[in-house]
Amino acid sequence: MIKINLLPHSKRAKASDTEKQIIVFAVLVLIVAAAIVASGIWSGRKIIELEETVQEKQTQRQLLLARVGRINQLQRQLEEIQSNISAIKDIRRKQQLPVRYVDETVRHLHQEMIWFESFNLSRDSVLDIRGVALDNQAFARYVDELRSSPFVRSVSTQRTSSRQVMNLNLVEFQFQIRAGPAPEH
Repeated sequence: MIKINLLPHSKRAKASDTEKQIIVFAVLVLIVAAAIVASGIWSGRKIIELEETVQEKQTQRQLLLARVGRINQLQRQLEEIQSNISAIKDIRRKQQLPVRYVDETVRHLHQEMIWFESFNLSRDSVLDIRGVALDNQAFARYVDELRSSPFVRSVSTQRTSSRQVMNLNLVEFQFQIRAGPAPEH
């Protein structure tokens, strides 16, 4: 047999479903709030770490800039010293040049054939020489030897003439030598 119950169903308490939803919602809010707080704390620590790193890097940068400044100063001083050394070497090299000019002039001299009466060396490395030679060939040979010297730039004869000295016919001469440093190799 079949029984039909026409009585209304007993209503369950809907409040219990709502309570569950409120509890789930509250738990979710707490979880989200905890996640936000945790990420905020993590972000704050990360920011503090990065700020400390930036401060360290700036301190290192200042130290390095001070070192670079000192190195640049030392490099300028080194360049200045190198410049001074170069100037001193140049002065020393140039100090010896007048002696080299006179040495070159005298080294090629044939003492039994040519005699100097006057010899002047000017500041601009020009030697004015006046003297006598036994003959024109001796004087010409001497001038040719001077022209082959690395310290002689040019030789210009200003005057030659005959001169009688103790019954000897000699050649009186006057010439200029333009001297300069030997070419560097």
